[in-house]
Amino acid sequence: EKMYRSSDRLTRLIDVFLNVSRIETGRLELKKEQCDMNQIVDDVVSDLEQQAKKKNLEITVQKPDEPLPKIMADKDKLHDVIMNLVDNSIKYTQKGWINIRLSRSKSLFSFEVRDSGIGIDPSEIDKLFQKFSRAEAVFRIHTGGSGLGLFIARKIIEAHGGRVWAESEGKGKGSSFTFTLPIETK
Repeated sequence: EKMYRSSDRLTRLIDVFLNVSRIETGRLELKKEQCDMNQIVDDVVSDLEQQAKKKNLEITVQKPDEPLPKIMADKDKLHDVIMNLVDNSIKYTQKGWINIRLSRSKSLFSFEVRDSGIGIDPSEIDKLFQKFSRAEAVFRIHTGGSGLGLFIARKIIEAHGGRVWAESEGKGKGSSFTFTLPIETK
């Protein structure tokens, strides 16, 4: 069991470094197809539910009444982005809740994950999406990580023509991470 976990962690770390290499050399390829964002989010929540339950965290998902349109995107890469954002919320929330909200405007799909976690000093928010960057508060709770997840997430979202950002009122006040993507249906 321990060997399997170590092997899995090493495989994920190698994938992270390969993604960074592709990004930095302009070789990040998107395999766009019709994506059901509801399904991607449901899959991520299902994958991470046990991890959240171990910490007594409640994950809720809010979806619009009107069905979301399928969008043209790289399903696997968006899965990785959403997985990273929700996993971070679980890691940095000691107690409380995590809320995921999907919405749309006329031309944009929006994903937001908000939590009651440790929060982020507003002066550090701009640095979060840089390579090897981690907020100061992260070091106090001893979570593992490469400091590359948000950098990769930003590059993937930007490659899709979208934006990603973080907001927090400060330490101990939770945080939210949001990305938007243009709604391209063909």
